[in-house]
Amino acid sequence: MINSYLLTALKSSDGLSWQPRYTLLKNLIASDLLLSLALSSTVLRCLLTRHTLVFGVWCLVQFSVYSTGVLCSLFTLTLMAVERFIFICHGLHYITILTSRRLRLAIALTWVLSGTIAAVQVGLLLSGQTSFGRAVPGLLCESICLGKLPGIHWAKKNFDMVTIFIILLSCILTFSISYRRMYQAARRAVEPFHSDNSRARHTIGFYFFMFFLQLLPIMGNIARLVLRKTIFMTSSDHLSPPERIMLLSVVVVFMVPPCINPLAYGIRNVEVRHKLAQLFRLQQRRPEEETCCSLF
Repeated sequence: MINSYLLTALKSSDGLSWQPRYTLLKNLIASDLLLSLALSSTVLRCLLTRHTLVFGVWCLVQFSVYSTGVLCSLFTLTLMAVERFIFICHGLHYITILTSRRLRLAIALTWVLSGTIAAVQVGLLLSGQTSFGRAVPGLLCESICLGKLPGIHWAKKNFDMVTIFIILLSCILTFSISYRRMYQAARRAVEPFHSDNSRARHTIGFYFFMFFLQLLPIMGNIARLVLRKTIFMTSSDHLSPPERIMLLSVVVVFMVPPCINPLAYGIRNVEVRHKLAQLFRLQQRRPEEETCCSLF
């Protein structure tokens, strides 16, 4: 609901829509909405029917949407860090560097790259010997649960490991370098006054925390895979009680970033809060006007 309301406010504002940072925020909200709808509908279906998923068409659709949403959100957050770096460290050339055409191209690449990786994963799933109708040990069709199905092609697991490693390393390095350069620029600005820019340090620390919060689903999957091979010491299709608790924890963690992102990157901004308040007052005024018109 927060994502939808925030997206409506950004689209209805001419003063915010043209700015690259808010265009990237709209792209982040769109990927979060897609991710939330795919995950929540699947989990609620499993909880209401009290059955785990079955490997089939719906499982593949949910898996592809989930993979696309997670990757697109991660890529978008990295682009937002790069956009802030250009704005702060290269402010004089900001408009010439980040043109509308380049911004649209960057956003399109996030979706194309995310969708391509998801399509390759689905293709590798279908290339194995697993047949439709098998029960998936979990509430979501995600890499680790699908990797436990018999007949999964070996290339699927290797592709997932290599892809996750490359994407995580690239995004973390880009994010870290961008915000480190921004902090250095802010520190140089206050050095002549013999002052410490604590506000810049707190802001960068906050966004670092939010970025690593976005990595929780991936880190949770990695931790679950390690614990399964070291502590649980099982490779059967049946889940032990500790694995069930961890599985539910991972499901909750999957839902955290899409709910936190609009609060951190949108409502925290003063301009966005003013627009949300304006939109809220406009919606409150409409029923009163309709009531007055009906009386006359």
